[in-house]
Amino acid sequence: MRPWYEFILAAGFLTRLAPARMASPEALGRSLRWFPLVGLYFGCVAVLPFALGLGEGYSWVQAWLWLGLAMVLTRGLHWDGWVDLCDAWGSGSRGERFWEVLKDSRMGAFGGMGLVMGLAGYLVLLTGVFSGNAWGVLIWAPIVGRTMAVVLAWKTRNLGRPGLAGLFLAQATGGKVVWAAGMAVALGVVLVSWKTLLFGTLLGCIGLLFLIRLARLQRGVNGDFFGAVIVWGELSVFLGWIFGGA
Repeated sequence: MRPWYEFILAAGFLTRLAPARMASPEALGRSLRWFPLVGLYFGCVAVLPFALGLGEGYSWVQAWLWLGLAMVLTRGLHWDGWVDLCDAWGSGSRGERFWEVLKDSRMGAFGGMGLVMGLAGYLVLLTGVFSGNAWGVLIWAPIVGRTMAVVLAWKTRNLGRPGLAGLFLAQATGGKVVWAAGMAVALGVVLVSWKTLLFGTLLGCIGLLFLIRLARLQRGVNGDFFGAVIVWGELSVFLGWIFGGA
């Protein structure tokens, strides 16, 4: 029963689609390997109302509703990380000052710009995705975002700072990365075209490498990095679908 238990832990941590449970730090950390399947679960649930006809013929309304539903189902967890990281990176701060800006609950100018660009990017790209009834893209995007979080944890496993992120870093192994990446690629082959698979992966890797470099430059990584990489991963798939000729 441990795999199922770990999946429920991951789903309860990343979404509202499973009950949050008390667990040992080791058990929660091990649930990292199920992040891509949580993405699959979330993607299927979020796309279902629209596949059944909700907002049909009004792609911009569908895009807005999907984005709102995604925020509700994830508690806005990833967007918080995206905004905090935009603030800290945009400030140009280094060392402890970088982490002070990152942990400040107030949103600064760079966080505001990042939020506007991120949300606008989702709405513009999702409108195109909904216009093409590309349901597989909407399912694969959350898988990629959460797979990138697994890879980021592995590549920065020696840079943990105090907080929940350290639990996942401690359990990030090469085996879990291979497992997660293999699932993401296999599901991508089924869900999207080879062009979307290629371009989405390449764009995702660009953002992933940027965050790895930033973590090493600032000598640390926390949960905000993982939220940001999930947002970028999803955007990368939507962009990959556009660049791949839709």
